[in-house]
Amino acid sequence: MAGDGKQKRERLPQDAHFDVVIVGGGINGISVYRELSLQGVKVLLVEKEDFCSKASAALSRMIHGGLRYLENGEFALVRESLAERNRLLANAPHYVQPLVTTIPIFSRWSGLFYALFNFTGLMDKPSRRGALVIKLGLWFYDFFTRRDQRLPRHRFFSQSETAARWPQFDPAVACSADYYDAWISAPERLAMEVLSDTGEQSDSLACNYTELLSRDGQCFTLRDTLTGETVTVTADKLVNATGAWVDQTNDRLGLASGYLQGTKGSHIIVRHPELLAELDGHMVFYENPEGRVCILFPYYGNVLIGSTDIPVADLDAVTCTDEEIDYMLDSLKAVFPALVIQRQDIVYQFSGVRPLPSVKTSTTGQIPRSHALRVDSTEDGLVRLYSLIGGKWTTFRAFGEEVADQILSDMAHTRQVSTAERPIGGGRDFPQTDIERKAFTKAAQAKYGLSDARAEVLLQRYGTQCLAVMAYLADGEDAMLTSLPAYTRRELMYLIEHEAVCRTLDLLQRRTSVAIEGQIDNSVLAEVTELVAATLGWNEQQTKQDLAESCRQLQRLHGLDISAEQVEHIWTTSFSGGNYVYQ
Repeated sequence: MAGDGKQKRERLPQDAHFDVVIVGGGINGISVYRELSLQGVKVLLVEKEDFCSKASAALSRMIHGGLRYLENGEFALVRESLAERNRLLANAPHYVQPLVTTIPIFSRWSGLFYALFNFTGLMDKPSRRGALVIKLGLWFYDFFTRRDQRLPRHRFFSQSETAARWPQFDPAVACSADYYDAWISAPERLAMEVLSDTGEQSDSLACNYTELLSRDGQCFTLRDTLTGETVTVTADKLVNATGAWVDQTNDRLGLASGYLQGTKGSHIIVRHPELLAELDGHMVFYENPEGRVCILFPYYGNVLIGSTDIPVADLDAVTCTDEEIDYMLDSLKAVFPALVIQRQDIVYQFSGVRPLPSVKTSTTGQIPRSHALRVDSTEDGLVRLYSLIGGKWTTFRAFGEEVADQILSDMAHTRQVSTAERPIGGGRDFPQTDIERKAFTKAAQAKYGLSDARAEVLLQRYGTQCLAVMAYLADGEDAMLTSLPAYTRRELMYLIEHEAVCRTLDLLQRRTSVAIEGQIDNSVLAEVTELVAATLGWNEQQTKQDLAESCRQLQRLHGLDISAEQVEHIWTTSFSGGNYVYQ
């Protein structure tokens, strides 16, 4: 349960009735949960795996307006996205920061006819966008934010200026443009903070590893996927926020729908000092010769490259394939032809399914990215069903607000709290200037006995909520992890006890950025599993099962060279003897 510590570990809701049940613990379901809970509505959210563990963990790590969506005529979406981007820059400054983006441009006129005819469907194959098309798009970007211009306006650079600024660009680049969007350093952590922002008097509850099994009238049977225990709750309103699985969930609830289609987006993280130095803090937003958009930008000292956009049939078998990796590495040669990136440079890979509306288009890029709400009743008429279609990380607050307002209207309930200007978690009272940051860390260092460097790291990881972490650290003996010295045992114990960690990968992939930073190896996995097991009181069988499942997922889904035999050997020799105490 979100927010529960070690002292309260019941896995299923104890109350029998809720006003609203939300199925799906991705960012959109979490947003609706927050919006309704802040209005005094009693909400139950259930997620059959961990919070933000599917598509919401597979984003490009961008908070953006969607420049290329203008080409499909989605002006309302771009306007909304830019407004929400600016809100996140203000409300979550600890995780969302400006990102200067450079577009290499290979011609002045190409793509013009495609941009014009795409609205009518007369052209179905994109081509490279020229300077004129890009200039028009960036003008719209600036125009939409003219009343809330938080970031610098776009600029164009000549061929000679571009060559001087980007010496490793392909010589065929005719000019370039810079504009600003934003990036998010820890989306899964921000989701946990949104989840916990329900108001002091809230009776709402969020449960991970809890599956909706079936419906009988207004009764919903839930199952704890870790223990097999079941419970029944009642509600007459259900929000289906299961992303690409919306239609499957609706079918289980007694409503046949065909709202969704999925496309797969894969990314890779590469450790490449030369490429990182060339980027110099910029994102490069570039196109393949066939017009498909790709990105790369610095991320935790590595470089994130993405993404693909491929139709997918089996939602539960999505991985980043060798063909996709080849595609992304080959695409980079169109911009940086002299840079050589090998497969061994990849330290992490991930893939997710975009929950897009079911419409017929010639290419996946033409599928609308806007979100929508579908309101139905189940076949027996006993449950009002709200299906969330589409949705982007950037617009999660606006989408959640839209869904919540519809539900509040149906309940004849008045909105009491707006989230538009509401700081999120560690973004509340976050120090904005260097002077403020130094004052904050100096005060924390004096109160909790931390070094300045340690206080700065914790502020970066948790925003102002680092004060709760610091207090926990000061309340007991602590030590750095042997295999992961950037973290201490009590820091991770705090996350395990307070943020609904149920498995080791919850901690490594979603409560921290250890995995996506490329820091997981056999020793890290063994040591952190020991800490999770000790904190949660696992026995030897539970620990070995978790180790095996972690290895399987890291190998299959993220391409890591993790050996189950070696991890278990390290764990057995280092932690299962006298140094390890089962509770």
